[in-house]
Amino acid sequence: MLRLSLQQKADQLDVLDLQMETFEPQCGPGQVVVEVHSAGVNLSDIKDAFHAMPHAVWPRTPGRDWSGIVIEGPAPLRGREVWGTGGELGISRDGSHTHSLTWRQARSSRLGCLQAA
Repeated sequence: MLRLSLQQKADQLDVLDLQMETFEPQCGPGQVVVEVHSAGVNLSDIKDAFHAMPHAVWPRTPGRDWSGIVIEGPAPLRGREVWGTGGELGISRDGSHTHSLTWRQARSSRLGCLQAA
């Protein structure tokens, strides 16, 4: 699977170190793996890349807001459309600008993936 990886903080746009990486998501107890169908660019993603979030970890995948389909986890959740957002997502842990992400709380949605994101 692929994800966008921001390698370090930057002082200006033309020196952002963005890379595409391969990875395998790991699903632990009480978690699901979600195939991301939509992910937004949040203002915090931009601020974080340019030193405005001192608690950010590096390298990491940006992105806070997402929607998608559960592809791994408890059987009753597989195939469900879900969405999420989170303060730590994309700042202190890998975020939603990825093919799939591991999440502890998946909110089932009556909205489609595009509307939820």
